[in-house]
Amino acid sequence: MPTFPKSSLSACLAVFKSWGPAVLWMGLIFSASADSQSVAHTSRIISPFCHWLFPNITFDQVETIQFIVRKGAHMSEYALLGVLLLYALAAGKGDARKWLSSAWMLSVAYAAADEFHQSFVPGRNASVVDVGIDAAGAALGLLAAAQFLRLRTQRREAQPPEPQAGPQAEPTTLLSAPESAPVQRPSYADQLLYTLEGQDFENRTQVRLAVQDRLQREHGGRLILGRSREEAQLCLKNTSVSGRHLALTYRSGQFEIEDLGSSNGTRLNGRKLTPMRPALLADGDRIEAGEVLLHFRRLA
Repeated sequence: MPTFPKSSLSACLAVFKSWGPAVLWMGLIFSASADSQSVAHTSRIISPFCHWLFPNITFDQVETIQFIVRKGAHMSEYALLGVLLLYALAAGKGDARKWLSSAWMLSVAYAAADEFHQSFVPGRNASVVDVGIDAAGAALGLLAAAQFLRLRTQRREAQPPEPQAGPQAEPTTLLSAPESAPVQRPSYADQLLYTLEGQDFENRTQVRLAVQDRLQREHGGRLILGRSREEAQLCLKNTSVSGRHLALTYRSGQFEIEDLGSSNGTRLNGRKLTPMRPALLADGDRIEAGEVLLHFRRLA
């Protein structure tokens, strides 16, 4: 019996987790559009309810209510589809808001394909108006998702950084911190034993960047991390990382990290750094450069 590598199985499960809900919902939309009696099914529910609620209601009024309910259902199902596609596209890739337009275009493309499919179903016909309604529904769903993500980001930025777990965790201290908050200052011998390691969520690969003696001996106590091979000594191939993203500095017995005005920002233990304002690094600190998560650790 053939066996599959664990890495391949994990990758398949990750893809299924991301795209499974969207694909399942698309299948439900497809099956509903293939039902030639869908209008009759809807009228069997809406018409008796309207007559029960309003005994003197006219046939034309019932037809209007049924039209509104059906088109509202169209908008709702494509609003959900847009959100599910956004989740699938942005899974594990940082800020999901960058994928809003892609999710909307995929939703509209599927709406057009679904209307084309209906032209082959007896008793149903394709409608450009329905495509527009579906597109509006997807846009509303994605706007709601964008607002939710914006509020969640604001709450995260407003919260203080969480303490790191483990005996080696150290709180982050800014250079402007009062002298009453002492910072562990590693010696030059210690700084040769530090490394950056973590995960690149865009390329789904493990990252390990050895700081070690390169920081002091080769680069005068300062290393640039970024995407540009010409300008950065520690190079990451990730589109969320700027050409010159951040700098690591070792001076006066301390490690410092500084955002160099990067496009997607740098976070230290969950708190966004102010560009061009250095902050002190300690063993166990968590660094987010765009979509790349790194841990600053001392090697055993």
